[in-house]
Amino acid sequence: MQTESSNILNPLELLKNSGIPKHLLYQSKIEVDHLLCPICLNILWKPVACGQDKCFQSYCEVCINKWIQDQAGDAVLQESLYSQSLIIAPDSGSGSQYSSQSSSFSEMPQQIQIETTQHNCPKCKRPFKKTSIPIIHNLLDSIQLSCIYEECTIKSRYEQFQKHIFQCLFRRINCSGCGLQQLQNELEQHENQCEQITIECTKCQNKMSRKQFQIHSIDDCVQNQFNNKDNQIDQLYKKIEELNQKNQYLEQKICKMLKGESFDTIHQFSFKTMFTQNYQFTGTQAIEAKLIHPSFNLQKQKNDFLHFYINHKVKTQAVQGIIWRMRIQTLKGNLLIGICSSLCHYSIDFIINKSGEIKRKEWNENKYKLLRKGNFTFSEGDNLTFQFMPLQQCLRIINENRHIVCRFEPTEIIEMGDSFFSFFSLENQGDSLIFI
Repeated sequence: MQTESSNILNPLELLKNSGIPKHLLYQSKIEVDHLLCPICLNILWKPVACGQDKCFQSYCEVCINKWIQDQAGDAVLQESLYSQSLIIAPDSGSGSQYSSQSSSFSEMPQQIQIETTQHNCPKCKRPFKKTSIPIIHNLLDSIQLSCIYEECTIKSRYEQFQKHIFQCLFRRINCSGCGLQQLQNELEQHENQCEQITIECTKCQNKMSRKQFQIHSIDDCVQNQFNNKDNQIDQLYKKIEELNQKNQYLEQKICKMLKGESFDTIHQFSFKTMFTQNYQFTGTQAIEAKLIHPSFNLQKQKNDFLHFYINHKVKTQAVQGIIWRMRIQTLKGNLLIGICSSLCHYSIDFIINKSGEIKRKEWNENKYKLLRKGNFTFSEGDNLTFQFMPLQQCLRIINENRHIVCRFEPTEIIEMGDSFFSFFSLENQGDSLIFI
């Protein structure tokens, strides 16, 4: 009885697990047995058919889907149980070839196969190929069905059946207040009088049952309004406190940025160079860049400097600074540390060498010109920290071992445009830098 009541209350439940009950058939011009689902034995609902040759059996869509799912589940269970029985079956005797103490599945017979019948049509036993048979739909459209509600005398055609049972005046729906079933056409009138329906007071916004609302006094309403205002004030105070904390954090961050103390650190390094045969890059956390083959310039009768670049574009208009670190592992020759406006040959370059000379190269030239000389030097074993400070528009290079600093000035950074790359040049074979 509970199932029937539930089905009547929710018409979808009637058609959720099977076809249309046969007793609802009111009129049909053909023998109804031709329109029954062989699984649920009810009138076909949303029929699909097996497309295998000489089969074409029709089923309710929900019935065949459940059939296939059940078959798949049974096959998996059967295979699992069969495999377990091979592994844990007790010895039948001392002469048993395969015992429960077998250490590996590979010791078992390898020719064992398990046949399954997943996705097979119940009629032809072949894999189910979903198709549609127009004549079945035409025959179903020719029948008339009674309403599921006994009080209703309306007879609907097959294609209108679901629409009718949802719109039927005799459909029962639960009251949202008391939960009692009401006729669909009487539900509104009932809920307008039901004492358990929830009502919201338009003044204090409190929700209560109609019965409580009827005794909801002005004093209670005013008190609730005060309570609501107090809660709103508390929420505003919390919001103000959150905003003050966020503002304080931002002020501290801006102060650090102005002092050059706020940086994003480059942890993962990658490099670019046109001298791939000359450089070797090894390591993961700390990457070593080593010149393994120098390039000798016959005209100058000395080794050429060979560039490689950190593949990280530094944006000059960024808000947050950037920091990266490097250790000079081996340095028998000279080292150039520089910045350039692009990774191509035609770029503006600024460099500093280990003698502290800062030089500049125009984009259309191949020669560096001295700008100034400072007291900044470096050698093998020194640790260098690079800090780009966008608000000050400068790049600081700090020798942590010697506690000395040099800078590429704002006028030089401005010439880079909206971004720049850093590069390094070695000349002596075996010299190497480690990026941390």
